[in-house]
Amino acid sequence: MKIASNSLYTSYNIQKESAKVQIFEKNQKKTNRSNFDKILISPSTDSNDKFVNDITSKLSAEVRKPASSEQLNELQQKVAEGTYQIDLDAIVKKILF
Repeated sequence: MKIASNSLYTSYNIQKESAKVQIFEKNQKKTNRSNFDKILISPSTDSNDKFVNDITSKLSAEVRKPASSEQLNELQQKVAEGTYQIDLDAIVKKILF
């Protein structure tokens, strides 16, 4: 039986690379466990519930506040004349509080 040295070399390299990959994967598993932070997401707490309730009540009160007839007439007039300008700063302030 004739064994070519080239096939032995190739077989050796494949085994060597396979061993390197296994060692690398083993090291990755070890480092993944110890080097990274964990994030725990839990149900809302009382302080979060209070915050949500406060924001909800503020938004509800603002939505329910009626506009005066003066404001509506002024707005209708501006829209009809084409002079109504959208105040982006006011919108952003309302969104962000």
